[in-house]
Amino acid sequence: MFSTEQFSAFAAHHGVLSLDELNGVGLSDAQVKRRFASGLLSRPYPRVYQLTAVPPSWIGDARALSLSAKGVISHRAAAYLWGFDERQPEIIEATIAYRRRTRISTAVVHRSKQFDLVDEHEIDEVAVTGPARTVLDCAGVYSRTELGHLVDAAIRSKVLDWPDLYDVYIRHAAKGRNGTGKLRLFLDERYGDRRVPDSRWNRMVGTLLEDAGLGRPAYEHEVRGIDGHLIGRVDLAYPDARLAIELDSVRYHFNHESFVGDPRRKNALQLAGWTVLTFTWSDYVDSPQQLVRTVRSMLTNLNR
Repeated sequence: MFSTEQFSAFAAHHGVLSLDELNGVGLSDAQVKRRFASGLLSRPYPRVYQLTAVPPSWIGDARALSLSAKGVISHRAAAYLWGFDERQPEIIEATIAYRRRTRISTAVVHRSKQFDLVDEHEIDEVAVTGPARTVLDCAGVYSRTELGHLVDAAIRSKVLDWPDLYDVYIRHAAKGRNGTGKLRLFLDERYGDRRVPDSRWNRMVGTLLEDAGLGRPAYEHEVRGIDGHLIGRVDLAYPDARLAIELDSVRYHFNHESFVGDPRRKNALQLAGWTVLTFTWSDYVDSPQQLVRTVRSMLTNLNR
């Protein structure tokens, strides 16, 4: 009743395929219905079918849920798939875009206004939230002790690191997401004043600005004079507007060369017609929305 290709497709996907995937291996909607009616296929969720010859499994159910909901497995289930939490949850959770509707009533499906930030990955043929987003989601449902174990496991796995967690916190907090406070308190306690590498911080701020709709800034941009000589290299820049953004890490740099050279470089940039904005780590962590508003306002003024 199934071709070798079709059996292979089921075997490679935990015995679970969506209707679209079945169409892709040569089964029409009518053929799928006949095989369902004959008992060769079961339908765990709308528009998703399981080969009845394959015993049901947790991973197969997770795949079926993500396919039917057109979303990603999230929260505790995602933590289990990433290996951050060894406890296999009885209830599988998924996250979908806020404006989507679903007919699924037998599983937990979260509707997210920040679905564009789920950072979709695939683990064992299952769509799942990215590692940092998974930690953020779990921060809202785990106890303080559970969250500590989760983060420890995530860091040990080397799938993410501390700057990744600050990055996901800021990107969601800047859009007003509830529940980020718990992760922030945890990060402040566990990470403290340890330094985020400058290159990572540049990317984190650039991503924040891009998420806010300001366009992608140029990184480590070289500003040159009319004769081609190098005036200075800036952390971030919007060259068309001649706007430079400097990220001040003076709290970590106590050498005389930086103390003297940075103001001189800023003066040279301004004399060359560039506007320079400077932000600190505190600006990024404590007031990301104000940081975005400042850059937006300056770009608006410069582009008039």
